[in-house]
Amino acid sequence: MKSIVCVVLISLFIPVAAGQNPVIDRDSILHYFGQVRQATRENVRIWEKDIYGPIMLIDEHTRTVFANEPDNGNQLVETDGYYTGVLPKTISFHNTSLEWNGKTWATVVLPLSSDKHPRLDLITHELFHCAQPSLGFDMRVSDNHHLDEKDGRVLLRLEIEALKKALKARRLYQAEEHLRNALLFRRYRHLVYSGSQTSENRLELLEGLATYTGQMMSGRSKLQLRQYLIERLENYARIPSFVRSFAYETVPVYAFFLYQKNSDWNKGISSSTDLTDLFEEAFELEMRIVLPSYISQLAEEYHGREILDQEVLREEKQRLRLEELREKFMERARLEIKLEKMNMSFDLTNPIALDVDEGMVYPTLRISDNWGILTVNGGGALLSPGHIWVVLSEPIEIGETEIIGEGWHIELNEGYHLEKNSQGNYLMTKKKER
Repeated sequence: MKSIVCVVLISLFIPVAAGQNPVIDRDSILHYFGQVRQATRENVRIWEKDIYGPIMLIDEHTRTVFANEPDNGNQLVETDGYYTGVLPKTISFHNTSLEWNGKTWATVVLPLSSDKHPRLDLITHELFHCAQPSLGFDMRVSDNHHLDEKDGRVLLRLEIEALKKALKARRLYQAEEHLRNALLFRRYRHLVYSGSQTSENRLELLEGLATYTGQMMSGRSKLQLRQYLIERLENYARIPSFVRSFAYETVPVYAFFLYQKNSDWNKGISSSTDLTDLFEEAFELEMRIVLPSYISQLAEEYHGREILDQEVLREEKQRLRLEELREKFMERARLEIKLEKMNMSFDLTNPIALDVDEGMVYPTLRISDNWGILTVNGGGALLSPGHIWVVLSEPIEIGETEIIGEGWHIELNEGYHLEKNSQGNYLMTKKKER
């Protein structure tokens, strides 16, 4: 079986001046671990489980690790009450859960926020990912290509607008009316795009519940959390891609109101739970046929015309962009690499969906595999459905230990080289033993 580890980036870093590496405050490491330990203990009731476990804080520039406990391979050394070492280059990392040296780690990229709330939010989010399998959750994710199409984006943005109005409502009955309207936009989206309810649900179970958990353990008050959620939704339309990012915004808002109705609302959730059905039942949405004419009328209450105009303009630009990407990765000379034992990290805010049978383009990406380490910085890479192949533009320089292309490079492992096939494309190939 092919082993694949996927790592995603959540942008909660402290900005630093260009050309400077962030300063890691080692004296704060134990304090951070202590705060997380206290937060998980105080919030055991959320899942009836203390999710505290192995944590690695990682300096992205030096790959230095600061851990709260030793690894099983004895590569980390105890220093001043925590453990340090250097993460191997073959491991791609960002904010995620990661299997390494016999343990499942919550990995978080340094520097952390100076604000306690986002710091606890982020680390406990990743700790929940480590705990999800033991809670009975399936960690698989399906792509949501429809959320890169005009109508899919319009209907998601309308849902987001309704959720925003729910958070801003002065009365609970008003908020719940907006929540029901949000769910109507969602229901219609699922009718338009067959299978989308299942694919969206998988990401919401994986990332939506993790986001909810982190926010509940952050220490924010109810008023602080409401304002925080509003601010996130205000900025969401600026994110380039919705296909892997929407669950971070939708589930926490529904959960904010569900918690007020029943603080144990999440206790019965499992991998077989359909969150849309759960939300519809909780907020008493009537089971009725949703007509396009009614959705169009309802949209006017949520800036529907403005959103549609924006998405029509984006669609035309996106059409040209997709044509360029198809030409680049499917028609021109290119490098095709079969993935064997992949470890991958990427930015979840910018994947570009081609057709379902064509795959997804990632503007930035890092993959380590048996053949070496690929780093994509703006040049883009096409991952085929099922992550079987990665496709890159034609190489510019081919060396014994390094291959360079436009916006990407590969650190090549010994025993691998490129061969050119009859179509003029390059293939990564293992050298034959003599």
